[in-house]
Amino acid sequence: MHIVTRLGFGAVLFGLLLAGAPAPAQSVADGYTPVTEAMLLDPPAEDWPMWRRTYGHWGHSPLDQIDTSNVGRLRLAWAWTMAEGRQETTPLVHGGMMFLVQPCDFVEALDVRDGSRVWEYRRERVDHAANLACVNRNGALYDDKLFIATHDAHLVALDARTGEVAWDVAVGDWTIGQHYSGGPMIIKGRVVAGMSGCYHLNTRCWVSAHDAATGAEVWRTYTIPGPGEFGYESWGDVPDEDRRGGSAWNSPSFDPGLNLIYTGVGVPIPWGSVQRGTGDGDVLYTNSTLALDADTGEIVWYFQHIPNDEWDLDHPFARLVVETEVSPGDVEWRSGSIAPGRRRKIVTGIPGKTGIVWALDAATGAFLWAQPTNVQNVIADIDAESRRVIVNQSLKFPQVGEPVFVCPSALGGINWQGTGYHPGTNVLYAPTNNVCMDLTLNEFRDRPGLHHGSARIAQVPAPDMGGQIGQFSAIDLTTGEPRWVYRQRAGIGGSVLTTGGGLVFVTDDARRFRAFDAETGDVLWEQILNSSAGGFPVSYMHDGVQYIAIAAGGGINFRGLTPEIRQPGGGNMLFVFRLP
Repeated sequence: MHIVTRLGFGAVLFGLLLAGAPAPAQSVADGYTPVTEAMLLDPPAEDWPMWRRTYGHWGHSPLDQIDTSNVGRLRLAWAWTMAEGRQETTPLVHGGMMFLVQPCDFVEALDVRDGSRVWEYRRERVDHAANLACVNRNGALYDDKLFIATHDAHLVALDARTGEVAWDVAVGDWTIGQHYSGGPMIIKGRVVAGMSGCYHLNTRCWVSAHDAATGAEVWRTYTIPGPGEFGYESWGDVPDEDRRGGSAWNSPSFDPGLNLIYTGVGVPIPWGSVQRGTGDGDVLYTNSTLALDADTGEIVWYFQHIPNDEWDLDHPFARLVVETEVSPGDVEWRSGSIAPGRRRKIVTGIPGKTGIVWALDAATGAFLWAQPTNVQNVIADIDAESRRVIVNQSLKFPQVGEPVFVCPSALGGINWQGTGYHPGTNVLYAPTNNVCMDLTLNEFRDRPGLHHGSARIAQVPAPDMGGQIGQFSAIDLTTGEPRWVYRQRAGIGGSVLTTGGGLVFVTDDARRFRAFDAETGDVLWEQILNSSAGGFPVSYMHDGVQYIAIAAGGGINFRGLTPEIRQPGGGNMLFVFRLP
């Protein structure tokens, strides 16, 4: 069940006329224009039509009205109180409207000029939702519709002008814990999304593509191989019904030239191999990057970042697609076969909780280089030729009840928050954290919809960092080396926005929303928000004015390690800034 509420123009007009007030202006929805495939391939500079704005997941706006010379004058334009719950939204902007996909599938469409609400959609929460992640990170715009992926494992198309439901399709089974948390992408006229919550019997996860006009499924690719498929033997003798996990719980990226979709895959369930009974097998395709044929969903190549994960170190985060010269310098790991100076298309970013920046050949998946940011002790080496990641043997095969010291913690050096890329500097901007954990496996209890009972975790600051938790690194994608590193006591759990004005925006646990100089790392502007920010910052332009928007409230934080930094719960609020 769902409820749609729209502003009744006639009723409001009648009331205003009775009161002697001027008639309201025409609704912004009346002038809304469809989003075309060409717009998604090359978005208008003023728009933000998908999760990280472009298919390459750069998190970059080309707008440059706000720049390094004037950002210090940035001020609040308007604000909007958002729904309660785990707030991790990305504002989408097109045609004078902003779309906020909020916790538990509550959607609001606002006028970008002042935040006036145009319509709202509210989905009824299912009874079993206590066992589900009732969170939404993004929707997707295409044609005249807004597409969302729901907490009860449905894909839904809403009319962008009215909020009315165009179609609603069940994709998974919410009664056994399946759900969406990351939102969809529109790729070649199809709604592409990865399923989460595959924790119970015979519930391996998948990525699927659906016709944007009807919701009909076009293809489905499972993230855990079935009988007769490559990688099936990597799970050993575990029965099919016990091969669980592999949630693809963030939006995929896409390269139109190669016709490849890049999706990340999460951990096996339960966490420890002794609990799973998988021995020393790789348990494919967990913690992997999958390159899928966009037309068929066929796996073209894969790269596994952690084989046989034991520590809940997910790798489903944003894969960025960048064309760059590849000449790795002083990096931790590199391929010896690289011809320096050659330009190539790479899949990069920090795809997993280890906080390591990876560079893989986008066409083949060949390993190029990798560089840690935060403290980590999990990855010991990488065999470039075999594409084999070698983990620290002293951490392998933890036994039930015996703690192991692992860096980073299960919250990650980074989690679902987004890195950002700036094409003007060819730099990846990475918000990570120096945290470790004592992890102790539990006796595994198999209950539908639940898996976080796999282990007990005690977080601790990383050693030899002087209590500095938060770290913001600028990694040169030509060399793999850091251009600059900014460290602080407060954790940095926010996502990154880069702009054509030479700026990099990010938020932290101390409620600071900052603008950094992309070249130097200098802090040029700072605003204290009401809460740390769980949302993804965006920039848009309307009537010749550039705006910066950030949704505060919730998100990943490390305040348990910094007790002097206090914050009450809740406080979900959208802040929108502009120059005077």
